[in-house]
Amino acid sequence: MQVSPKLVDLRPNRSLLNSDFDGYKLSLKQIPTVTEQLGTPVDRLVPDINQYSLLHAKLYALHNHLIGESGDSESVYFIDKELNVQKYYIESLTNQFSSEIVWQVPLQRERVSGDYNVSMKFASDQFAVVADGVSYLYVLDRGSRDIDDKWKIIFSGDVTGPDQSFVIIDAVYRELQKPELHLLLISIRQRESSERHSSILHWITLVKTDTWNQVALRELTVKGFVQYANLERSCEAIYVVSDSGCKFTLDSENEIRKDQAVEIKKKYKWTQSKEDVTLQFPLPEDANKDSVKVITESTQIQVKYGNDVLIEGALYQRIDPDVTCWTLKNTTLEVVLQKCEPGLTWPETVEGDRTGEYAPDPAQVDEIRERLAPLTSDVEAAPPTGTTFNSQQVEECDFECDKLTIFERLCRDSHHVTHKINLGSHQVLLTVNFDKELPLAVATRSDVDACIWQPKMTPNDFCLEHTGTLLALGYIQASKQQMKFFTCSPDLSYSVICESTKHLFIYCQNKTIASNELRNRITGRRVNTLAQQQVYNLPSNDDILGVYASNTYLYVLGENFITALKL
Repeated sequence: MQVSPKLVDLRPNRSLLNSDFDGYKLSLKQIPTVTEQLGTPVDRLVPDINQYSLLHAKLYALHNHLIGESGDSESVYFIDKELNVQKYYIESLTNQFSSEIVWQVPLQRERVSGDYNVSMKFASDQFAVVADGVSYLYVLDRGSRDIDDKWKIIFSGDVTGPDQSFVIIDAVYRELQKPELHLLLISIRQRESSERHSSILHWITLVKTDTWNQVALRELTVKGFVQYANLERSCEAIYVVSDSGCKFTLDSENEIRKDQAVEIKKKYKWTQSKEDVTLQFPLPEDANKDSVKVITESTQIQVKYGNDVLIEGALYQRIDPDVTCWTLKNTTLEVVLQKCEPGLTWPETVEGDRTGEYAPDPAQVDEIRERLAPLTSDVEAAPPTGTTFNSQQVEECDFECDKLTIFERLCRDSHHVTHKINLGSHQVLLTVNFDKELPLAVATRSDVDACIWQPKMTPNDFCLEHTGTLLALGYIQASKQQMKFFTCSPDLSYSVICESTKHLFIYCQNKTIASNELRNRITGRRVNTLAQQQVYNLPSNDDILGVYASNTYLYVLGENFITALKL
């Protein structure tokens, strides 16, 4: 039996917000840079004429060709047109780039139009994982990093099936009794010509006995774009952010049970308005109010009559339990719940409950009929009078996508969604790695800020913990129509918006003031840090193909150059 997912609230940490933030001050100070022209251009593939979907366009256009690695020896990697894995790092003595070839990607067949770009992830300090973009996956032992050993193949294979291209999203190494590697891959698939393209997530499990072998293949389908996907570090679940939901469609270890279609007896009726939800339960003729028990919390409800449970579970959305009211009219119990988000339409009352019969609110039906009248009537409607808003005060970045974005945690063994978080219409802006032992944190817009949330599985439950804020960056990034990459450093000291070519917009939240401190002339408050904005123009007109932000350098990769900005 499928259990309804638990609804999780996003609770911003007020100490990480700044309502008095007054913006970024433009700085003309020169940024120290190191630039080097590449001997061999960066390997870059584009979609062919048959890959026309929006999913393909995003998969190719937003592919980050620069892979970074922080730690004792900070370095970045990319693949050139000869399929060499190039390693670049800055020498501390000369303050210039040094490079070396650590491996060359072998191809099992000649590349054809429609193949994916080569992708790479680090599963640990010892293991790297490379997908050739054709159909093959390689697990590589990097040897000793102190003496720059060449990488060696310890596993290779077409792990998702023959001629199935994919891109690596995540890789997790677990040191158990038998070492394990869990890999998360993505591909775009169209099962039939009449269907839309879907995103397919492949969860691969490799186990080492004497050698590394594949022991499991799981697939999840998202009928839309995957904004974020990462494995829980215990590898017991997967986190997915999308606008259409995610579900398991294949598991080589556990059979996926499909819910059988059975006729469900309706136990109650319900309707809704913009502000509230009303539930009506039929009761026996001799019903009395002393036997009625209604308990509501912000995300939970339980209604009982005597020993009979009429409804119980997690509500679809949050309510205000302080204003919940109920009345007993003859043999009908009516419960009214007030929505915390007025205007949001509920598709169901309790998650997973199908025993309620929905009846549209007559007032809502009349309102919709009036809106459609000019489109269906033979008589031309009179033009509207008055102005509902001042269009001159509205900017393009104030308009949000109509689709709701959902964060889901899906259990590996049960295949069910255990936790669900409604992100509203705000999409994932960026991801950042705070800790190698944790999944990537995600940033979403909250008012004008970009709040960063760290997925965490505590001993008691799952949560998204608010761990940082990029002040005003939610609004700023929405205004950048040419934005290609948006990232920040792990310590959140700066963030950067990269356009497709030429321009970098760098935002530093707490830049130390060189000349002691400044005083606000209005409030008299003294400050020794300042929020600064800098604009950097790259010397080349090449497309920006990749970016990586460390705590000390911002690395930018073009087709024929690599640049590091010291921030």
